[in-house]
Formats: sequence, structure tokens, C-alpha cells
Amino acid sequence: MKKSFLFVFLLLLSVAAAEAQVSASWQLIENNFTGDGFYRAALALKNTSGKNIDAGWKLYFNTVFIPVPATVKNPGLVITHLQGDFFVLEGSAKTPALAANEEIRIEYRSEEPYLKNSYAPEALIFLNPNGSHFEVKDYQIKTFTTDQLAEMTTGTPLPIPTAAELYQRNEGLTLLPQSDLPPFLPTPKSWKYTGETLKIKNAGLALVGVPEFTKESKFLLEAIKNSYKPKVNPSEAPIQIRLEKDSTLAEEGYRIKISDRKVLILASHPKGAFHGVQSFLAMMPADFWAGQKDEFTLLQIEIEDFPAYGYRGFFLDVARNFQPKAQILKILDMMSFYKLNVFHFNMVNDEGWRLEIPGLPELTEFGGRRGFSENETEFLWPYYGSGADPAKSKTGTGFYTVKEFQEILTYAKARNIEVIPEFGVPAHSRAAIRAMEKRYQTLLKAGKTEEALQYRLAEDNDQSKYLSAQNFKGNTACVCQESTYAFYEKLVVEVKTMFEDADVELINWHTGGDEVPRGVWTDSPLCKEFVAKNPEYRIADLNDYFRYRAAQILKKHGLEMGGWEEIGQTHEGEVITPNEKFADQNWRLYAWNAVAGWGGEDMAYKLANAGYPVVICSSANFYFDLAYDWDPNERGHTWSGVTDIYQSWKTVPGKLYLSHDLTIEGKEWNWEAVAKNFTQLTPEGRNNIIGVSGQVWTETITSPEMLEYYIFPKMLGYIERAWVGDPEWSEAKTEAEMKALRTQQFDVFANAVGQNEIPKLEAIFGGFKQRVPKPGAVEMNGMIYANVQTPGLIIRYTQDGSDPTADSPIYTKAIPKKGGEKFRVFTQSGAYGQVLELEATTIDGRQK
Repeated sequence: MKKSFLFVFLLLLSVAAAEAQVSASWQLIENNFTGDGFYRAALALKNTSGKNIDAGWKLYFNTVFIPVPATVKNPGLVITHLQGDFFVLEGSAKTPALAANEEIRIEYRSEEPYLKNSYAPEALIFLNPNGSHFEVKDYQIKTFTTDQLAEMTTGTPLPIPTAAELYQRNEGLTLLPQSDLPPFLPTPKSWKYTGETLKIKNAGLALVGVPEFTKESKFLLEAIKNSYKPKVNPSEAPIQIRLEKDSTLAEEGYRIKISDRKVLILASHPKGAFHGVQSFLAMMPADFWAGQKDEFTLLQIEIEDFPAYGYRGFFLDVARNFQPKAQILKILDMMSFYKLNVFHFNMVNDEGWRLEIPGLPELTEFGGRRGFSENETEFLWPYYGSGADPAKSKTGTGFYTVKEFQEILTYAKARNIEVIPEFGVPAHSRAAIRAMEKRYQTLLKAGKTEEALQYRLAEDNDQSKYLSAQNFKGNTACVCQESTYAFYEKLVVEVKTMFEDADVELINWHTGGDEVPRGVWTDSPLCKEFVAKNPEYRIADLNDYFRYRAAQILKKHGLEMGGWEEIGQTHEGEVITPNEKFADQNWRLYAWNAVAGWGGEDMAYKLANAGYPVVICSSANFYFDLAYDWDPNERGHTWSGVTDIYQSWKTVPGKLYLSHDLTIEGKEWNWEAVAKNFTQLTPEGRNNIIGVSGQVWTETITSPEMLEYYIFPKMLGYIERAWVGDPEWSEAKTEAEMKALRTQQFDVFANAVGQNEIPKLEAIFGGFKQRVPKPGAVEMNGMIYANVQTPGLIIRYTQDGSDPTADSPIYTKAIPKKGGEKFRVFTQSGAYGQVLELEATTIDGRQK
């Protein structure tokens, strides 16, 4: 059934300024989920300046949720796509004049349904006919609720998180005693509580480590001294900590034994000793990290532990939206604390270049800045709503100097984290291409033709027509000219030098290599000439040619090549298979494109079976820039579904078909049926799965706080899988047994998160701004029942229509329905999530 909604919106007047000003509003008119789906919307502009605006104005804005091209209802007006998510509303001839207080309403249609309140056009920039511009600050977006979205999607299987839907998801979760929970996350392989926890006040501390573990001993001592400030009482027996060597343990393995006031950490290698140190620190309660404490907590426990995977990665993109150095260091602290050991650092993309490269200042002077201009000649356009003024753009403008980058490298090395830089080629390269064109034009004007051509990435007269997955044109370097390879080798040399000067070894290099657009190089004069001279190649083979050349450059400089899964794939029409040509080259592939229900979920296994080392990066499980759920108020992408802590936790890297219950459309995912056609790992293939990685792309992330919201707590599920490997429940014999055991084991994990990890994360490393979930709630027989995904958090409620506060009653058992009930989840420190307003919801989620 087609659902149509007409919303009434209120236009607010802005204060008149010296230059022409407008106010704006946006509303959804129709949202259709039948067939391929579409939505219709209206953008209204009102001249609030008190004077006329001449014809010929333009309105620029950002959104990735309008098609290219968009259909505009108003005659004489068009929405023109510029690049990426940047559009302009303009006249097919000229936009009409706007008289003082006049309003114009523009209606358009998009060929996909509308899912999130954050998907409306954003960051409006008004260009006056005289060339001056300003940001439209008075902009109102008419939003819709979860229940309204549920009504819009009636007849579809999309799991909209209504109060009742959330309640059903959380069923089976109960508040467990601490004795049932692991001592920390990720869960150690084995542990045994041997006595009552000790609370020791004002005791001295003695720490002794064998010479091999001096660095780890110092790290532990510094961490303790930052929080434990005793007034040492001589009558109190000191706490004794020893780091000793045990050659029988695996490289990253460790043992801990705490008895009375004696702590023994055993390891065979500094890596294992460091994990033991972090596990000991992880057993400290949240209040230990919150301030200067004179009390020390010691669990009485025995632990033996080691990781399932040698590669436990975290990928962060800072090209789309920049993150400052301080936030990167905080991320490295978090990674180390949770035993992740590879930081995959993506610093360049179409939308930004974030690392200073000596000798190529244009990369950061041009590619490291974003702001508004009509022709993008001095800096990049303000992608993702990063603002009109490049000097004030915190997410669009920014880069790391060589010194800052080396500080990051040194900080990572001290925490046993390998940094793998990613410089994506040949696609996703528009910032570099534009910056090198800036260099080319400057040197050409100076008469330095040879120097101008040295690192050029574009070519004259290339008429190839293509559009990238992120809607960029001209984002792929010409692979048929030597200057492209000279540029790439320049990067390799300069970045390797940065590592060496920081006394950090660079081993692995990530070439990107993903999403090369169809149509690229098809009308390139240089590539036609190249193919004519080299008949062993076709235009379709140029990707392979480039990969081979890139690999040769890296090999020359002693580096191992890695890239997204595409560098190990070949295409025959629509069929994608492993590329046998390079399967023996030891290229590390990052298998990412695993949308549930689209058929590529087992690509990681196909590539591993073909001989490639593979890191599982499953977009449907480990992409943390996906929204937490289908709530319209939850920011984030949905192209590969949605991902919360449960979705990441229940991933089974060794049996990926068990990682889903629903397809991206919300349809049932039948384990038995899927398994029949799912590629099985061969013994060689299983050995080629070297690890896993969690990803954060930052298109929709506009601050460090938002980054933290996106990753916590959902990333804790991934952290568990990275260290523990396949969950125990996946080894059960029947589907019914697996699902029953899965519920029991997630209950333990969810309690560990709610009771221990969330409070700890609020305090450690300055505290993380985490997402606090909505509660679930239902009415049954006149009583209201509520629950939460992570037991240990506090549910508060009101029954007078007001929003719950930290002083509202705590929900402990079912309450009689009175009307006007609202619920909200709070952490122990008082942070809170969205309000849940119960609207007479029954157990099956339908409205009375």
C-alpha cells in the first residue's frame, strides 16, 4: 500500500542583515516504499532581508540522498549535480527574482525512499547575483517519528525499531550478578575467580619486571600512577606486581594470577606481556579512571588468554571528514586497551588530502582545505556540509604535518599497534588529481613544462564519462602515463622516510584500489595509444596493469602490498571472481562488500581459497558508520543495512552465513538454505584468513564526539570477535541449539557491556561520548513492561507527559498504565539517550 504524508511546517523569520538573507525549510511530502520506492519533498526559501533579491541567485547544498539527476517539479528550475554530495539549485535560464518577504517553494522527487531525518539537504549556501554568498542559518527541517516511519513502511519487512520491536529484541536479557560476567572485554579464553575482591586503601605498590618487559612494566606503572594516589600507610602491606617470562606461552598469550595482594603476569614475548598489562588495567573499576583514588581494587582471579587472530584492525577514514591529532591518539589508546593491533589509516580520498608530503605542498594547500567557491579553483568544495569558509571548517579543512604524523606513529608503536597508511589509487583520487592540476597549471605558467608534467595525474582531452560510487567525476588517475607512477613512488618514498625518521618500521602499504568506476579510460587518448602499442592489454585490463605497476613500486622499496578486495578480483560481465593472475603475489586483500542478501557475502572465502591473504571487513557487520538501527533519528548510512552491538557480536568469521538473521531488506535469512550455496573454506583458505577489521568511514561524522557515538558501544561486539574468534554458540549441532545458546551468551556479553564497559568508557582516556540506547516497552493487560539491550543501564520513566530526567523514578518492574508514559535510559553517570514515548503499543507492535 502506498503511504503519503503531508506535513505542515513553520517558517521562522531571521533577523535582517546588511546583505540579502533568506530563511529555509524542508519537508517530506510523500514517501513510497512499494516497488523501487521514491520520495517527494519540498524546499521552501523566503526572502527575509527586507529588500528585493535580483534574478540569477543560486542555492548550493549537500546531500547524498538525491539522485543524479534529480527531477524538479517547478518549471524553469533545476537541481544540478556538481561533485559528490554537492548540488546547486539554479534556473535552467535564470532563477526568478525574490521580492522582500516573498517565498518560493521547490518540489523535487528522489528515486529511493526516505529513511533518516538527517538525509535532508544540509549546509545551504546562498549565492547572490552579485557573487557574494552566505550560509543559510535559519533552516528548519520537518522531521518524522519512528512510529510514523513504521506506518510508512507497512507491508514491507523493514524492522523499524518501535517500542514493541525493541522490547522483543531485548527479551531474554536479564540483569546478571558480577560473578557470572567475565572480568573484562574482550573475554579471556579462560578465567576463574578464586576469592572475594579486595579493596585496598593507601597501600604502597612495588612493581618488578624482567628486563625483556621493561617497556611494559613502565607502561603499567605510569597508568597506575595517573589514577592511584595513595597516602601510603606503612602498616598496610604493599601491593606486589611482577612481570615474568614463561616461554611456553604463545607470542601474544599471557597468564595472570592475583592472590591476596600479589599480582603475577606471565608472558613469553613483550606483546603478550603488554596484553597482560592491559588486562590487569581492564580489571580496574570505572571510578579508578574517573579521578585521583586512594583505593585499589584487586580481583582474586586466574586468567589464561591468547587471541584468535594475529590481525585485529581498526580502519579510520579522516579524508571525508577530518579528525584532529588528539582524537587519533585517543583512538590509539582505546585500540590498545581492547587489544586491537593494526591501525589502518585512510588519509586521502576524493574529498580531502590529510598528510603533508614534502615537495608537494599543493596536496594539503588545495586538497586539505574545503570551502565554497563557484569553480573549485583554490580549494575543494564543502563536501558533507563542511561549511563555506575554509578557515572555519573543522571537518573539511585539516591535515597532519610530518611532525604530527610521526607523533602518531610513535604513540602507536609504544602501544604495539602497527600503522598501515592507505593512499587509494587509481580511483578515489580526486583531491590528489585536482591538487596536482593546480601544481601543473602554476608551473606551466612559469615556463617549467617538464617539472609541471612530473607528477600530473590527469590528462588533456580525456572524454571518458563515468560517475563513481560516491558520485564523483574525474576521480580516477590516468594509468597510461608515467607521471602517475612517479607521483605514487614519490608518496612511497616520502611516507617511508617519515616512518624511518620516527624509528617505526613500515612493512605494509594499502593501495586502496576499490570502486574504479565503469567507463574510466574508455575515451582517453593516452590509454588508446598505450593499448595500441601494447596489444597484450585491452582497456578492460588497465586495472591489472596499474596494480602490477603499483606492486612493483612497493616491492622496490621493501613494502608488502594490500588493498580492498577489488585488487584481487576480475570481472567478466556482471560476474566477479578471484583474479588468479595475482593470487601468488601475497597481496593482502580486505574483503568488505558483503551486503546481506546480495550474493557477495562469501567473497572473503573465495579470495582466501584462491590463495590471497584475507582480512574480513564485512560491511554488514563491521562497518560502524552504518546507523545503529532504522530509527529515523539515528544518523548513519544504511546502504549495507544497519549495525549495532548485537550485529557485530554475533558475527561468525569462520562461518559467515551464520552472521545474519535478516537480509538488508528485512527478509528472513535462512541459515540452512544459504549454507547450501555458500563457499566453504578449504584448509588453505582457512589459513589465509589472517584476521578481521572494523571500519569507520566519516561521510556523516562531523565531530570527534560523533565519531565516538558511532563506535561505542557497537564496536565492543567487533572487539570480542577480533580477540575471541568464532563464538561458542556457532559450534552447536542444530539451529535451535545455536539460537538458544546465542541468546544465553549474548546476555552475558550485554551485561558485561552495561554493567562494566560503558561506565569504564565514560571515564577512561578522558571519557568517550557513547550512544545510550532507547529502551523497549510494551503494554500488556494494562501494565507496561520495559527493558534495555545492555542490562546495568538505568531505565527512568514519567507518566505525566514530561521527558524523564535523572530525578525521575527508576523502572524496576511493570507499572500500571495511566497514559502519557515516557521512558529514557541513563548511564550510572547520568548520560542519557532518546526518549521513548509509549503510544498504547501492544505486544505485536500495532497501534490500538
